[in-house]
Amino acid sequence: MMYLQAVPEELVDWRPGEDKFSIGDLIRHLGSTELMFLHAMTHQEWKYEGHGPEKGRTLPEAIAYLQACHKTAQEGLNQLEPESLTGKVKNMLGYEVSVWRLLMAMAEHEIHHRGQLSAYLQANGIQPPQIFGLKIEQIPTTS
Repeated sequence: MMYLQAVPEELVDWRPGEDKFSIGDLIRHLGSTELMFLHAMTHQEWKYEGHGPEKGRTLPEAIAYLQACHKTAQEGLNQLEPESLTGKVKNMLGYEVSVWRLLMAMAEHEIHHRGQLSAYLQANGIQPPQIFGLKIEQIPTTS
């Protein structure tokens, strides 16, 4: 959420190219994919609801959509029984993967798009927040 707080409202529709996600698309995509992963884990099928502007045209609306999806996903994940983590789900290529691996994929997916959002911010002259509080240059070296 720190990254989203750094986005000015006027950049919600900004995209680096015509065929690329806008910042709003990214935010809505993150929400929809949380629900997609949860659905795959609980129903053994993949279902993506899209990331169109009807899910939030303004920055606050897109963020509210992401927050609502995140809450739903958290509640659903909290209901998973520990033994279900070893259950299998076919991925979109038809290979079976463990539910625990889908949990990892959720985190990897979010990290990927956080990096994308960081690049979008920097392309617009905005320094992205430091997720650990410090830049690497601020950490003392051993030499």
